[in-house]
Amino acid sequence: MNVLLSKYNFHEDWIRDELKEYINDDSKVVILPFAFSEKWIFNAEQWDRAYSRQYGKFNSEIEEPFLSFGVKEENIIWLNYYKDSSKEMIDYINNSDILFFTGGLPEKAVERILEIGLLDTLKKYNKLVIGASAGAMVQLTEYYISPDEDYDFFNYYKGLGLINTDFHIEVHYTETKVQMECISKVLKEKTKKIYAIGEKGGVILKDNLIKVYGEVTLFGDNLSG
Repeated sequence: MNVLLSKYNFHEDWIRDELKEYINDDSKVVILPFAFSEKWIFNAEQWDRAYSRQYGKFNSEIEEPFLSFGVKEENIIWLNYYKDSSKEMIDYINNSDILFFTGGLPEKAVERILEIGLLDTLKKYNKLVIGASAGAMVQLTEYYISPDEDYDFFNYYKGLGLINTDFHIEVHYTETKVQMECISKVLKEKTKKIYAIGEKGGVILKDNLIKVYGEVTLFGDNLSG
């Protein structure tokens, strides 16, 4: 099962009931925080400041949803790009029940996953995969990025292909002019369906079925939601 989100809020009421069957006190979670910029995380010390349990500024907001479902803190493993070997990462993944892809810069996540040699392991993974923002985008075979504070221009990128779909997604959807222009462009060039996921929205793929939760708008050829 694959879950595509905009934010780290999958413990909230709009989707919690759907996920509580799959996230519980027996779950073993592996977090893949590979979507960071090397401008602000460039060594092991900086990685700790961002993600470590002791003083990582992003740690609590990512772990909190899992803890609210009863997941034990010791069962949440963060893959450390600067310290863990490829073999260690693969072992962690294979022994987990849930994979979580963090937000950030999606192309950086794909680049590092390929560099480490995790793609085959991820493609064989058949349990629960959750991703927020960039972590949702990279699960697709191909994704696009609308211009924002991190990206100056529109572009298509190759994803990990963890799910084979005939749709694209727009994350952090707030119906801006730029987003609407990009959605129109992608509908003309690439696909007939785009799921625009709001801050409290999610798309779940399970057994080739797609369900939407919360703030999600489906766009088709005529741009009508």
